[in-house]
Amino acid sequence: MLREVLTGPSHPKEPEMGGSPRVVVSTGQALPRMAWSEELTDLTDVWPYLGPTWLAATEKVLPEAQPWHTVATRARGELAVLPGYVIAEPPAVDHEPRTYLGWQAPTGEEVCCGAETDSARSAEIDALGTDPFFPTLLLGSPLGYRTDLAYNFWTPTLVGTLVEKLLPAAFDAGIRCVLAPWIPDRRVGRDLVTALDAAGAHHTFWGYEDYLSLDAPDWEGHLAALPLKKRQRIKADVRKAAAAGLTIERVDGTGIRPYVERIAELTCLNREKNGAGEEPGHIAGILTALIDEGADVRAYLGRKNGELIASCITIRKQHRLFPKWAGFDYAAIGERSGVYFALVLDAPVRDAYAEGLRTVEFGAGAHRAKVLRGCTPRAKTTSLLLADPDLRPRAAAWLDAFGSGRRSAFGDAVPAPPASLPLTNTSSGGCCSAG
Repeated sequence: MLREVLTGPSHPKEPEMGGSPRVVVSTGQALPRMAWSEELTDLTDVWPYLGPTWLAATEKVLPEAQPWHTVATRARGELAVLPGYVIAEPPAVDHEPRTYLGWQAPTGEEVCCGAETDSARSAEIDALGTDPFFPTLLLGSPLGYRTDLAYNFWTPTLVGTLVEKLLPAAFDAGIRCVLAPWIPDRRVGRDLVTALDAAGAHHTFWGYEDYLSLDAPDWEGHLAALPLKKRQRIKADVRKAAAAGLTIERVDGTGIRPYVERIAELTCLNREKNGAGEEPGHIAGILTALIDEGADVRAYLGRKNGELIASCITIRKQHRLFPKWAGFDYAAIGERSGVYFALVLDAPVRDAYAEGLRTVEFGAGAHRAKVLRGCTPRAKTTSLLLADPDLRPRAAAWLDAFGSGRRSAFGDAVPAPPASLPLTNTSSGGCCSAG
């Protein structure tokens, strides 16, 4: 049972003294109120999945995740938020801490790009029951699949100060496990891993997110700069989609409303095929909230014989474009139609070049396919800390084995696992292994 600190007063701390501006850190907080227009100016470079608009919608569609954010403020309007959600009971596998130790859900449900793990290890974890793991504090954006900060000021000690404050407060509140599932390999992410490690956590490889720097003067220049094989792949993808009878149109903002339910349905068809915990209501709720707030949301819609059979949702924030949800009716288009590439990797990039944007952040999923078409990978890390210090060494070994399996699923070279932790390293055939 969570104790009163979850809804009780904040816990300020002042890590900087002397002439430096005072930083106040509070744990167990609700989201700061901020409209999308304010996010554009006050959280300019923050990923949309970490902003108040996205997270407020998450809290409506995912009521089982109780907000427990760590907030730092400094001077007027200076803000940093490390999102967190308390999960009291076993959730979908993406948000389940035991998944990241190699536990297999009884339903057989797997995470996207998962690795097949040893059944004996899963049984050993299962035998512990749920008490060592729940309630869990999941750090980051549960439906954005990103563990990161939203911030508009910086100090070298900012991340460490947040972690130093949140961990004891969380454990005092009855949290049994702190899970940071999807930490990107960027400055803030590396600081977060370091700070969690210093507190006794252990980390491992989770996967990759992919991005495309728009360094060429235009789309044609971009194509010309690619190696011949990548250029040929992109052109072949477009030809395949056209040959399949697909037409692509772009619809923006409020014009997306009539298609929200179908977009959510298509996205979840793709999720069911590749493994992920999102449901149509999650996607429809967040997408509607973004439209209501006036976010720059675009829908690329693929039709065949007049029927909507494919979609890709992107969000523009300042100089970056974020493709987020893609969905396909594979029964209508087949497995190798080229529709994915034309809709997700071609049309948005063409538009981003036309608008003078700097980066397309594709995120996780279909990693190999994206790299083969010119994207750059960025590693993501999972960190986990149990409240029970006696269980931490076992959890660290399980986490290492899980990371080895993930690397193998992504085609990376991995060291042999410890003899005491047998591991079957095979790709799940999920989205990250698609070619």
